[in-house]
Amino acid sequence: MLEDIAHASPIELMEHLHADLDAHFTRLAAYRQSLEPAAPVFALEHGLSPDDRELLTKAVGDAHRLGLMPTASRDWWLPFVVHAAEVGYVYDGVEYWPIYASMTPHWSDSDYERDRVRNWFVKFSRQYGGAIPQGAWARTFRKIAWPITHAVLPRYLQVQLARMLSDYRTSWPSLLDDPAALGTRLHAWSRYYSDRLEKFCQNTEIVGRLGVALLITDEHADSPLIESTALARIVDSLNSERQSRRWLLEARRSASSIRTHNFRPPEGQDDRARPRPPRPAVTDPQLQLREDAGGAWRAFAILPDLRPLQHAMPQLYEALRNSRAIVTGARQEIPTSGLLYATPPIELTRWPAPPQPFLQLRRASDEVNLLLAEQCRITQGPWWVFRQKPGAPAGEVKGKFVRPGASYFILGDQALSPPRLDWCVKVDIALEGMSAYVMSVPATLSEADSTALVEAGISVVSDVRVRPVGVVAGRWDGDGVAEWLSGEPVLIAIHAEHSPKKLGLRINGDPYFLDWPEGESELFLSLGELPAGTHEIVVSVDSNGENSKTEGSLLAIIRDPDVHNETGLAGEGIRLRSFPAQPSLPELWDGRALLEIDGPSDAGAELALTLRDSSGAQLAIHHQNLRVPVTSSDWQSIVARLREQPQIARHYDAADTAELAVSKAGVGFATLRCERGFQGLRWVVSTRHRDNGYIARLIDRTDGDPVEVVFYPVERPLDGQPQPADQEFSGPPRGGLLVASNEQDQAAQIIPPDANQLIGTGNATPSIPTTQKSLVECTRLMKGHQLWKSAQLPAHPFGVRERRRVLDAITGALVGLLTPGKWASFEGQIATQAAADVDLDRAQALVGESPAHRVAAEAIANHLWEWDTRALLIEGFSEAAGALISSSGMPNKLKGARFLLQLASSPSELLEWETAERNVYLRAVMTDPVLVRAARFAVLGTVEEVAGGVG
Repeated sequence: MLEDIAHASPIELMEHLHADLDAHFTRLAAYRQSLEPAAPVFALEHGLSPDDRELLTKAVGDAHRLGLMPTASRDWWLPFVVHAAEVGYVYDGVEYWPIYASMTPHWSDSDYERDRVRNWFVKFSRQYGGAIPQGAWARTFRKIAWPITHAVLPRYLQVQLARMLSDYRTSWPSLLDDPAALGTRLHAWSRYYSDRLEKFCQNTEIVGRLGVALLITDEHADSPLIESTALARIVDSLNSERQSRRWLLEARRSASSIRTHNFRPPEGQDDRARPRPPRPAVTDPQLQLREDAGGAWRAFAILPDLRPLQHAMPQLYEALRNSRAIVTGARQEIPTSGLLYATPPIELTRWPAPPQPFLQLRRASDEVNLLLAEQCRITQGPWWVFRQKPGAPAGEVKGKFVRPGASYFILGDQALSPPRLDWCVKVDIALEGMSAYVMSVPATLSEADSTALVEAGISVVSDVRVRPVGVVAGRWDGDGVAEWLSGEPVLIAIHAEHSPKKLGLRINGDPYFLDWPEGESELFLSLGELPAGTHEIVVSVDSNGENSKTEGSLLAIIRDPDVHNETGLAGEGIRLRSFPAQPSLPELWDGRALLEIDGPSDAGAELALTLRDSSGAQLAIHHQNLRVPVTSSDWQSIVARLREQPQIARHYDAADTAELAVSKAGVGFATLRCERGFQGLRWVVSTRHRDNGYIARLIDRTDGDPVEVVFYPVERPLDGQPQPADQEFSGPPRGGLLVASNEQDQAAQIIPPDANQLIGTGNATPSIPTTQKSLVECTRLMKGHQLWKSAQLPAHPFGVRERRRVLDAITGALVGLLTPGKWASFEGQIATQAAADVDLDRAQALVGESPAHRVAAEAIANHLWEWDTRALLIEGFSEAAGALISSSGMPNKLKGARFLLQLASSPSELLEWETAERNVYLRAVMTDPVLVRAARFAVLGTVEEVAGGVG
């Protein structure tokens, strides 16, 4: 296009480039606006050939070199937009501006120049309907988000996207006509691949359009969503690598073979406006009744795997990943991330009847908890029906129906009168305020029996049965609930006792009508491949041709395949769980992430830890043996030893990912991949070779507000000292905490001490001055503890030790503030002692002098050796100190025990409590300090892995 003017002057070339690009983008914008819905334009869709792109790059460089920018940036700005998008296309996912500088001769990096690049894209968006960056990542990186978004799909993400489309090729075919829904689903799946892909997919509308274009466009047809030359560049790049070429081919083959095989409602018979009761969802709990050894029945809930909620509600993921959950009616809380894994059944001591929310997350917003309550709920009453099967728990029948000849339980409020039936007999149920009855339904029901059941809201199904056939369903409860994976055909058999004339079928309320094969009692029907979710299938038959209907029903649950489960599945020999789920590399390294590994009892296994850089190249690998199962407490010891491995420590700061693999020959394996992730602010710590200290350099990718840097020395860990943000920081002999922050991001980094100088100067206890005892002062100390605890650790092991000393000092200062007098003096004495050297007899004596105090202290002392897990510590302490807790006015004994132990071991954990609730318990502590002394004694007397924060 431009070869004829290749030798024109720089000004002429810029004018010509701008005019041609303006005409091209104007036509493209008009076409995209005509689509329904309208589609955005990307700067990479410029349509230039490789030679033209080379000429444009030269023109941009000449404009900077010859001082033409004042005029060019105002009048001929489109070449600069295209150039910046081209840089975004080759962006490596680490730092954008250094690449921009290397590809833009004579460009000088500054905030002014970065703002100018962003302003060009804003102008492009307004004038040509250009794409606008969306998502949390775009809000944080307000400048580089524009050129990266307009690069459509940067090369460093192409292989990952192709793999994701291939992995989930059975799950997205039904979404090809809805790019927005596909984009939402792709964003949810991206969490299983990489942090960078997840951030890219936050712009769900754009990634959905790109996915559709990649999947259903070939060389013989142009895509209405992505310009042909831009799309061809992406496809050619994917085809140039063998593995990504195979993934793209597999995904496209699925798209071409599966488009519209799902049922559609007959023309003119769509009654979606008619209100319908909510259908059970894939994320609803399964309720069961189980008989105990004493003959009483107990209620249990099998909690759902809530990962499917990521698809429609990605905002729930972080709350699920980082929050504990409360089950209404259960004493037991669900640990952090517990709802993202299979969990054992939870016993209910009180029935969680609607409208109470079944599940709630601690410290989550009202909006998030409202969404969770809508997506995870139990069926409505007044009666709940359970099918009794020999040798198995009684499972809930969500359709609330019974079949003749079968045995059932019904459960309801104790104020309700049961159905008046001779075969309905009351049984013992360990549920507060509820009654249970067993019903042995006769093979033949009288009209009076049927009427009594219907009046109680329980239906009878006798003539029609619906069941899954063909491909074995993933789950079939025998009473109306079956489960398939996306991509599997849903095949059902409909059985009628008497050969009917007509068949009526409703799928999610949409009606269909079929003639029944004459003389047949069973009809086999294919419903095709239904999209992920829950589908209600209701069958009605007309047995005599006079519209006398008999109904049967089936709930079909369609799940996405778990193609990226690295932790091992139920039934495999090795399983690995992490808390939080999918931890980052710093969380793994710092010990903030806890791992549990299940396997054959007391079996040997191998653990392999591999560190890789941003390109995937291996930096270091370490192998070691371990015994399974591994508890979270065991893991804390393991990760501490991993940090001390020289080859791992040497390469940690340069590592971008860590891969953990646990394997046992002949048993199985499980893996976990942890990324450092894209961090807006990040400290890089390195050795100061001249005099053996440490220096820290700040990498700022936020493109945001000015950064403030504060250093907290180990000697006075809560007294911040401002530091310049644009200079390397040289660590003092004892090290400390370095914090960089702006309105968008924060990076806290432990600076290790100089080991040589530390040996010469000896240890010094960190000084934590406190003021008057108050809620404000207690909260200040908790936040200081949180700042140090959440900071990233360096590779040097001395940094771990110094942080531990600071955390212990802050905890001791808070305890001393709340327990003045002898115990405060005792805290000062033990501040420099090892845990094994603490005088526990002295601690027991200082708990209190009254008889009640001495009884509690003795009960604690007698059971310290038993409390070797966090759960046992909390439960045991609640019993030993229960009288003191109750007399203090704390509203809940078990919660009070948890509160006290957290305060006495890791007080920053209390910041996870709701402020009002935390202050209620804190006021009780401030007026009754014996509670803190008792909890501190329990903490000092248990092993560090248990006492170091009860979670």
